[in-house]
Amino acid sequence: MVSLDLSQHNKIDFNKWQPAIDSIHEQIEVLKDSENNFLGWIDYVEKEQAYIDYIIALGKSLQHYELMVVIGIGGSFLGAKSAYELLKNRDGDKGCELLFVGTDLSGHYLEATLELLKKKDFCVNVISKSGGTLETAIAFRFIKALLSEKYGEKANERIFITTNPNKSSLGCFGNKSGLNCLEIPENIGGRYSLFTAVGLLPLTASGVNIEAMIEGFKDGKKLYEKPLLKDNLAYQYAVARRVANMGSKEVEIFTAYEPSMCFYLEWLKQLFGESEGKEGKGIYPISVVNTRDLHSLGQFFQEGTQKHFETIIFIEEGLGLKVPNHDSNFDGLDYLAGVTIDTLNQVAMEGTRNAHHKGGIPNILIKTKGMNGRVFGQLSYFFMRACAMTCYLLGVNPFNQPGVEQYKKEVKKLLEAF
Repeated sequence: MVSLDLSQHNKIDFNKWQPAIDSIHEQIEVLKDSENNFLGWIDYVEKEQAYIDYIIALGKSLQHYELMVVIGIGGSFLGAKSAYELLKNRDGDKGCELLFVGTDLSGHYLEATLELLKKKDFCVNVISKSGGTLETAIAFRFIKALLSEKYGEKANERIFITTNPNKSSLGCFGNKSGLNCLEIPENIGGRYSLFTAVGLLPLTASGVNIEAMIEGFKDGKKLYEKPLLKDNLAYQYAVARRVANMGSKEVEIFTAYEPSMCFYLEWLKQLFGESEGKEGKGIYPISVVNTRDLHSLGQFFQEGTQKHFETIIFIEEGLGLKVPNHDSNFDGLDYLAGVTIDTLNQVAMEGTRNAHHKGGIPNILIKTKGMNGRVFGQLSYFFMRACAMTCYLLGVNPFNQPGVEQYKKEVKKLLEAF
């Protein structure tokens, strides 16, 4: 369901890279069961099937609500948001709408959200591993107050907490208040937590086919845990990124030709940016959605500073929507009548890709056959496994974020003045 095309990238001698891959792959397999190495995401869906079944059952019991407010930021929302936007119109409309808040400190947005919620029948899923994330905690205070105002003593029945239940301040509050608390595993970091309760509860509530997502994740695990580069597309992509970086490419443009992939690209930016960008190293990730962004950034990509390479993620949909005839042919495009929109999109991608390649911009093409929960799961494991490998090849820890902690400390210093 996922293919990789490196024909317009730099030439790569995979035999040269195999010894390093072997060493890191063996290290991953040895360390993945350790609580301290944050590799728990690799085997989680297989080891915790009973708990996942519980989460899915709970999520399905919430589908009757008009809306679920999901409060979280970073890895606590991007994975779920990306899946929701990409799959909600593909899996049917059988659950509640998801509304994501706590992703900023905008008073205007929060005020407008509270006004909207006064008219909605809603429940809340607040997600924070530490429990002390500023944006999440502030938003939860406002939403909880509105819940109490609307539903009184029954407000707590509508609150679902996803956290470290025994170590976080949010978990302690939830346990003390008798709230329903779900667990974020200790050995899974936020940006790798999509296939835990962080993503599974809200996505199930929304009606997304979570079982298919999990099967796709398992498909990806079988495909991308192979040690040989010739057999492992995720490792090939990891090496291709390193080769581009060694060739003075400092920026990776994640490119999609499907608007509903916008937040999937945001998730990729966090996954790779937060995992790789440390110790003065890393590739700076940006994202574009074409053909829209060709009309604003296409000129720069073609002829601007040539420090970037492109990773294109293209969904081969195969839909039948065709360009109609028009009596007057006022736009001169009747020669395209009967051509599918998907074909036009494919041609736009291929033409742009060729132009960039001729302009000296290496590109990597990742294609999927359609998009559904199973494809999503496989594609997501592909990127998670590739990210871990590419970081280890660079010599950095994929699972910490010391720079993030530093800005939080500086913000806290300023806030304490109040």
